[in-house]
Amino acid sequence: MRRYLEHIKNTRTTHQRRQHALQVAGVVTAALFVVWIGTLGMRLATLDAIAESPDTSLTAAAAASTQNKGAQLEVSTTSVYSN
Repeated sequence: MRRYLEHIKNTRTTHQRRQHALQVAGVVTAALFVVWIGTLGMRLATLDAIAESPDTSLTAAAAASTQNKGAQLEVSTTSVYSN
């Protein structure tokens, strides 16, 4: 690779080297875009739910307990303080 870069540096002008770098970057970008588009169809076609709703019996129990007690605020922290 080093020999190739030295060859390009010695035989091409700065403008030609920049053009070549832009062409290589464009090809790599286009290839990545094609792969992304190709996998996008597969990802959208899956029938698995990404986020599922919780069990309805648990939801009904939680709603019933909230109705009996009124509005509640539950707070949970996992902070660990060390010196």
